[in-house]
Amino acid sequence: MQNPNHLTLLKNSLLNISKPYQEQINLFPNYVDVFDELLSDFDNAFRLLPLIMEEEKISYRCVLNILKCNNIINLTMEIEGKQTDESFENDNEWMELRRTAQKALNLIE
Repeated sequence: MQNPNHLTLLKNSLLNISKPYQEQINLFPNYVDVFDELLSDFDNAFRLLPLIMEEEKISYRCVLNILKCNNIINLTMEIEGKQTDESFENDNEWMELRRTAQKALNLIE
C-alpha cells in the first residue's frame, strides 16, 4: 500500500523547483546549498514515481512532464558550468525545468 506522503513529497518537490530562484533561496537556511537541496529533493520524490503511478494518483501527461524534468536535470548536469548558483538562477535549461515542473504540478492539483 502506498504511503499517502509520497504524492505530497512529489508535489512539494515540484512546487519548490518551479519557484523563481529568489524564492528558492528563501526556502532554506543560509548554510544550505539550494541547488543541491532542490535537486536532491526532486530525485528522492522521482524515485517514488512508480509507487504513485501504481495507485493511479497522477495522469499520464503529468508523468510525462515529471520524466521531462528528470531528463532536463540529467542533461543539464552533464554541461560544465551548469552546476553553479548563477547558472541555476539564469540559464535557459534551468528556466525550462521550472516551467516543466509547474506544468506537472498543475496536472496534479
